[in-house]
Amino acid sequence: MDKETKSLLAEFTQKSLQRLESKKRPRYQTLHIPSLDVDIKIRSITMAEYAECQNAAKNSEDEDRGDKNCVYLAVVEPCLKDVANEIMVQESGLPADQKQIHEPLDIVNIFESYEITEIAMHILYLSGIIGKQKVTTVEQDKQKATRKVLDEVKK
Repeated sequence: MDKETKSLLAEFTQKSLQRLESKKRPRYQTLHIPSLDVDIKIRSITMAEYAECQNAAKNSEDEDRGDKNCVYLAVVEPCLKDVANEIMVQESGLPADQKQIHEPLDIVNIFESYEITEIAMHILYLSGIIGKQKVTTVEQDKQKATRKVLDEVKK
């Protein structure tokens, strides 16, 4: 290997190690929920948690089940799991038809449907599962730059 190749490899290796280490730590973000006029804190989810959300959606008739599961897992303040458990304890003596929550995931229904979708999207962006930046082909970028230069020369 020549010096330039070794240098590029060392630089890429260092960036890779830093990136892998940073992905181990969850990231957090605070969102404002208009229908409740409250702020919530979300965390990033892992790929295993994302797969769990996807599987929940596949095995359910509820088309929003995947998003609901994602929100349930990632909202940490207030902790939706704790809120659901508290309500379920309070409602434990009620007949089934009078309960607000039949399973812990039902707590997500405190949000409007569009809010569930938007919260889930924020979680996926925060987690790096979806992104706004696009991967591009280097040749295309060079062709665009060349075209731009040629267009300016023509003027």
